[in-house]
Amino acid sequence: GRGWCPYYLTRSAINHAGILVFNYQYVLDPKVAKMVSKELESESIIVFDEAHNIDSVCIEALSVSINERGLDNASRSLGRLSSEVSRLKRSDNERLQAEYSTLVSGLIDQGLLNAPVQDTGLSSNVLNPDVLNEAVPGNIRRAEHFIAFMKKIVEHLKARLRTVAGPNGGVQSETPLAFLHRMMNNTSLEAKPLKFAYSRLNSLLRTLQVSNLDEFNSLADVADFATLVATYSEGTARFAIIMEPNASSIPGASDPVIELACLDSSLAMAPLFKRFKSVVITSGTLSPIDLYPKLLQFEPRVSESFGMSTFRPSVMP
Repeated sequence: GRGWCPYYLTRSAINHAGILVFNYQYVLDPKVAKMVSKELESESIIVFDEAHNIDSVCIEALSVSINERGLDNASRSLGRLSSEVSRLKRSDNERLQAEYSTLVSGLIDQGLLNAPVQDTGLSSNVLNPDVLNEAVPGNIRRAEHFIAFMKKIVEHLKARLRTVAGPNGGVQSETPLAFLHRMMNNTSLEAKPLKFAYSRLNSLLRTLQVSNLDEFNSLADVADFATLVATYSEGTARFAIIMEPNASSIPGASDPVIELACLDSSLAMAPLFKRFKSVVITSGTLSPIDLYPKLLQFEPRVSESFGMSTFRPSVMP
């Protein structure tokens, strides 16, 4: 009856609680973790129960799926942002100028990313360390330039979906590097600004004081997609891009999709191991037990298996 939102009330109570029960995504998904788990102290003990599928959750947390409906929503969001920027220019142009000046500093100094805790923060694991303190590139600092930049990305993804769904399409797979090169050739965009797409979008939404962020989820997915592709386009293959002409389970329906699939579950876990001193992974079906340190790329301090027994007759498989 007081008009309090249970979600935000719970979030505000996190700092005063001794025990927190979370879904995995609240600490593994960087977009969610930076809003909910960023205040946890390094002395906190993180326990993953029923962790036999933790590698799948890690991969899902850093995978991004793009379809036609999402791109249409992203286009509408860009139209709304353009209108809001024009309105703000007329009413409070100093706010846009202040944002432009701020973007000359690094991402951490801008407040777009949290300052690292023990070398890395939960919200920064999609960016290379050499990017965190860099200024946002000049060609996307101005709001109108960034909106035009994002429109090119959206239109390119729409064109790729049309090709995949066309008569000469079919299921295709590309490396992030190949996908990035094609995008750069077709749009004349540079790779470096793509790394800042997600953070630059966050800055613009904050400057425009957007209240309903859910309306911009599809655009955020596109920015996240662009940032991950540009960040992990070189080196060891940690992502793959899979394009399907029809990902719908409805017979006769057409739903082409581009998925940036994470191949390395350790990407989501690495910030936790660096930030927290005690991480416990446990499950009754965690077998073989030596497989998970290899998948998640960590060296366990203690590794134990416990025998199981039943105290009443059970149905045997």
